[in-house]
Amino acid sequence: MFKTWREEYRANQAAKRRIELEEWEQEKRWREEDRAARLKAVAENAVDLAEHNQNLKAATGVSYLTLVCHEDTWTFMAIRAFGQWKPEWTQSTRAQSVLDIGNAPEHGELGRFTVDPNLVSGRIEKLPTGTDKAGMQRITLSGHNLTQLLASLHQGAKEESIADSARCGRLYSKLVEFLNLLDPDAEAGQTTGITFQIDDSVDASHLRQ
Repeated sequence: MFKTWREEYRANQAAKRRIELEEWEQEKRWREEDRAARLKAVAENAVDLAEHNQNLKAATGVSYLTLVCHEDTWTFMAIRAFGQWKPEWTQSTRAQSVLDIGNAPEHGELGRFTVDPNLVSGRIEKLPTGTDKAGMQRITLSGHNLTQLLASLHQGAKEESIADSARCGRLYSKLVEFLNLLDPDAEAGQTTGITFQIDDSVDASHLRQ
């Protein structure tokens, strides 16, 4: 009787270990499949280095342009490119007066900029609330600002986080859309005052009348 019970116990333990091993192997396969899918997605978001180099050269030659985008989009890009940003800021230099408080970083915050974008007061304009432009803003960017944004987004598109990789890759491609409009043979100064908007939208048939 005892011998029979012992054999059954051993058989049950062996079956349990076999099931646990099979579950572990399945979990391992799933993790490997997820990682492969994630790496494939990141690779699709990334930009070839030679192409990126050409984009940087094109951006360097720009005098300035006005970028229109949602303040959350700009905050995401600015933090990656310059190391420090808050949605309410309209400049990156220390406040000079009481009127500037809240629109610029404090001294300690300013010291944490990896690269100062030098967006002085007036370079960021919040569009009126209560309209279809609520939350949107205009940012005047120099060619130097553009190269910083492109460099940080290019690096971000290679990160393992799918959300950050996709977001960086898409925003990079939107800036490249502007660069593709440049004509090296055109008369100088043609980008001065140009407004470029980051705002993918739906077909007009979906809009409420």
